[in-house]
Amino acid sequence: MSTDEIPFASSKLHPRSDEEIAMFKALKKERSGKCFVYVFAGIVIQCIIILVLAVIVLRVKVPDVNLSLVTVKNLKYNGTASSTSFSATFVAEVTIKNKNFGGFEFKNSTLSVLYRGMVIGERKIGHGSVKAREGQAMNVTVELRSNRLPDLNNLSSDINSGMLKLSSSAKLSGTVHLVKIIKKRRNTELNCIMTLNLTSRAVQDLQCQ
Repeated sequence: MSTDEIPFASSKLHPRSDEEIAMFKALKKERSGKCFVYVFAGIVIQCIIILVLAVIVLRVKVPDVNLSLVTVKNLKYNGTASSTSFSATFVAEVTIKNKNFGGFEFKNSTLSVLYRGMVIGERKIGHGSVKAREGQAMNVTVELRSNRLPDLNNLSSDINSGMLKLSSSAKLSGTVHLVKIIKKRRNTELNCIMTLNLTSRAVQDLQCQ
């Protein structure tokens, strides 16, 4: 019985043509070029993100300080020309808002209450700190006395009208701390106007700049 002979394929590989080699090199070069573009684009995007975050985080803003509420106690007044007098206790809620990404530490300050530009009461604001992106409220009690005024003529007429226009001011000096190594000094001021209604014994029209 005869057996069919099956020819074996030659083990010798055919060499690639110059055209195939050139095509392979072109594809390899194209892939390398795309990879470089992707890596470069990624680095650029990361740099932009870091730059934007740095501008936002490291930009130091001035904290806001305002009077959010004023409560009147122990109100006494006399509008007669011969014995004009006025006294009261103000419990002022001072609010400090820190918009920075670092804490704000402030030194001792003074809250003043003025009548027609003249101081009729002062009270110390103790030093303290406000955490990053947070607010803090503190109550400051101020005793108001008309005996500090050099002239009581205007006070007499204002008392008889039932309304006293007052203002308040304070200046806080402090430092904003960023990422534990950057310190920036910032000063913030409180400037508010208000009207004391003697009939209702309350502060109204409180406005702060």
